[in-house]
Amino acid sequence: MEAEDAPRKYDVIVFGVTGFTGQFVAEELQRLATSGGLKWAVAGRNKSKVQAVLNESGIEGIDVLVADVSDQDSLEAMCADATVIIDCVGPYQLYGEPVVKACISQKCNYVDITGETFYMETIESKYDQQARDAGVYIVCSCGFDSIPNDMGALMVQKSFNGDLAYVDSYVTLHGSNLNFNTGTWESLVRGLNNHSNLMKLRKRVNLPPLALPAYQPPPRKSLFYSEFVKRWCGPFQGSDRAVVYRSMRYRQENEGVSSFKFRPYISFTSFWQAIGTVILFIPVIILTMTNWGIKLLIKYPKFFSAGLAQTPKREDLDGLSFSVTLEGYGYSPGAEKTAAPDSRVTVKVSGGDPGYGATSVILVQSALCIVNEKESLPASGGVYTPAAVFGNTNLIQNLNDTGKVKFELVE
Repeated sequence: MEAEDAPRKYDVIVFGVTGFTGQFVAEELQRLATSGGLKWAVAGRNKSKVQAVLNESGIEGIDVLVADVSDQDSLEAMCADATVIIDCVGPYQLYGEPVVKACISQKCNYVDITGETFYMETIESKYDQQARDAGVYIVCSCGFDSIPNDMGALMVQKSFNGDLAYVDSYVTLHGSNLNFNTGTWESLVRGLNNHSNLMKLRKRVNLPPLALPAYQPPPRKSLFYSEFVKRWCGPFQGSDRAVVYRSMRYRQENEGVSSFKFRPYISFTSFWQAIGTVILFIPVIILTMTNWGIKLLIKYPKFFSAGLAQTPKREDLDGLSFSVTLEGYGYSPGAEKTAAPDSRVTVKVSGGDPGYGATSVILVQSALCIVNEKESLPASGGVYTPAAVFGNTNLIQNLNDTGKVKFELVE
C-alpha cells in the first residue's frame, strides 16, 4: 500500500520549526492555509520552544508534535500522521538519515533543503529501493539548492526546438547583507570535508557514464568576465551541478530524453570581490581536511567566514534577491551537429532572499506537489532529484503564481 492510499491526519508536517528556515516555512504554510483545505502541523524536540516560535510568528491553532532525531520511535510516530514531512533539521549529514528511515517505515513522503551532495547521494544509494518498495518519494535539495538550476535547466531543454548541447548557468546574489546562519555554515564545512568520501561513494556505486553530446563548449578560465551577465564569474561550487546531472540521468534512463553538458557559475560584482572570496575560502578548505580544523570552523563561524556566518536580521533579508540565468546552446532541427551550435534559449529564475524567503516558498510548493499532484509524479516511489520527480508537475507555474519566485523564458 502506498503512502497516499491511507488517509493521514496532516497533509504536511514541518519538522524543525525552531530553526531559522523552519520558522519561515511555517509562516509560508500559514499564509497558504488561510485559504482553507490544507492540514498541517509542526514538530520539534522541545514543545515549549516550538510553541514560542509559533507565538512569535503569530501562528495559532496549529498542532505541535514532539519528535527528536535521537528517538526513532518519536520520528515514526510523527511520520505516521503525515503525507509529507518537510525536514528543516540540518546539517543533514548528521540528522537527516533517521528522518528518511522513519518516512520509509511509515510510508510517508519527504522533502528537504540540503545542499550536501554526499548526503544526497548516500541517501539515494542506501534507500532508493526501499523507498520504491514503500511507494514513497524522498526528494532532497528542494530550496535555493537546487531547484532554480535543476528546474531551470529542465525548462531550457523543454523550450529548446532541437537538440540541446550545453547549458551555462550564472548564479547572481543581490544585496549588501548576504549573511547566512551558522547551520548553513556547518553544512558547508561538513560538505567540504566529505569530498573524498563522495568520490569513494561514486566509485563504489559505479554508475555508467551519461551519454553526452560530443560538442565541447568553449573553455572557461577559473575566473572570467561574462559579457552575458556583465559580471566576473567563477565555478559555482554548490551541489547544483551534481543534482542536474542526476536529473538528466533519470530522464535519459526512464524517459529516453537526451542529456546535455551543464556548467554552473557564480557571479561577482567585481574582480576584487571574486579574488577576495577565493582568498577567504583557501584556509577554510585547508582546515576542513582535519578533525580539529572542522571543530575550529564550527566553533568560530563568524571569524572564519569573515562575518558572513551569523544569524541574519529579518530586516536585512528584505533587501536581498537572486537571479539564476541559464543560457542553453544547441542545434536547430536538421542542423549539422559537428559544427558549432546555431540556436540559443535563455531562461531566468529570480526571487527575493534566496536563503530563507525564496527557499521556504520553493520547499512548501515542492511538498504540496506531492500532496496534490500524485498523478503527475513518477509511477514508482524512490529517492529523486527535484527535476526528476517534479518535471511533469505544475511546480514552475505554482511558484510563479506565488509572486515570490519567477521562472521566465527570456529568449
